[in-house]
Amino acid sequence: MYDFDKLISRKGTDSIKYDLRNTIFGTEEVLPMWVADMDFETPDFIREAVKTRAEHPIYGYTFRSDSYYQANIDWFKKQYDWEIEKDWIVFTPGIVPALNMAVLALTNRGDKIIVQPPVYHPFFTAVSNHNRELVNNELIREDGT
Repeated sequence: MYDFDKLISRKGTDSIKYDLRNTIFGTEEVLPMWVADMDFETPDFIREAVKTRAEHPIYGYTFRSDSYYQANIDWFKKQYDWEIEKDWIVFTPGIVPALNMAVLALTNRGDKIIVQPPVYHPFFTAVSNHNRELVNNELIREDGT
């Protein structure tokens, strides 16, 4: 069982969201709630896999092996009962490059793209950086909810 209640201080670890709060927000009195930078301890099996790989003396270029693709295929089947194919999978180094690639691949200059705030800031910049028109689809508050 994983302990989601365990608090681990990240101050002094060169953490952008903690050590740069004053630089980014102008105050330390902010609760940084970021998308991909969670404050949960990395599970032991992941830390062990990283250690095992780090013990090899050469860090060269790698490729996506068949097991990488199969893990994705199996995950989609288990999570969504959706059978995907290997050639549908495109590797990206992160969500921000993926957003930008999607905008470039699926739209043209001047196209309108809907973004529904509140949302991760790179959704906006992926639109504006590539000369597309941002259309905000604001949430509507009804009856206090």
